[in-house]
Amino acid sequence: MTSRFAKNLHEAVFFAVKRQKREGGFGATPRLPATLEDTFHALRIVDAVEQYCGLPNGVSINKKTHTKFLTDFLKNWNSRTAKGVYHLTWCLKWCGVTNLDKILTEKERNEVCKTQENLYYFLKIARLLNWHEHETCDREKLFNIVSFKGILFRRWTAIFINAATEAGLFDMNKAYNWILACRNYDGGFGFLPGSTSYLENSHYALMALKILGKGLDEPEETTNFVLGCQTGAGGFSRRAGAAPFLDATWHGSASLIALAKQESKMHS
Repeated sequence: MTSRFAKNLHEAVFFAVKRQKREGGFGATPRLPATLEDTFHALRIVDAVEQYCGLPNGVSINKKTHTKFLTDFLKNWNSRTAKGVYHLTWCLKWCGVTNLDKILTEKERNEVCKTQENLYYFLKIARLLNWHEHETCDREKLFNIVSFKGILFRRWTAIFINAATEAGLFDMNKAYNWILACRNYDGGFGFLPGSTSYLENSHYALMALKILGKGLDEPEETTNFVLGCQTGAGGFSRRAGAAPFLDATWHGSASLIALAKQESKMHS
């Protein structure tokens, strides 16, 4: 596969690494302290770029210090969320920690089927740890908590859950048409059809289309939107002209890789 966007992706890695802390973790800026969310997004950038085109020369990621930051964070974590547990699980596994089967508390396991968001993040954790996704909820419970409604992120979670559980919760062709309706003249995707394009929505849309087995007929327009969000600092902003942050840089990097893979498939 061609590494079409290697230069852009390497710049994104340098942007992330500048936020790496000597004591472990990553912060929103070089001067701010490390947070779990920033660490997750930074490591996702590093991992995705390394797998796609390799890391740039001179980049060093100290997994030992990041493991210490993450394990210390877990010991002192008072406000757990399903999203946060997924972020922590992904980071710990990437750092090489293997004893993660008890990462979820008993209370959290009992609340898996309470909300669509809880179920989405549980299924993401299940995939990481090779748990049996299909045994999560019975089909009746799934119909009660999962709906293809709301903004693009929520609809992306519904598509992911539907595919992971093979439950047939809604018409996937209608889902495909709705996702496409969120695409704007600038190539980006909005929260809803007719709303302003943002980078995170474009990433969710590309992931949804992949699960649906569909591609974009004219990917260059979306490629141009994503590239337009990359700043001179190497990081990505949510839309052109805004400030870059690690979360947007993860969405931008992942989107470029997804678009490059689609392009490669189209020409193979």
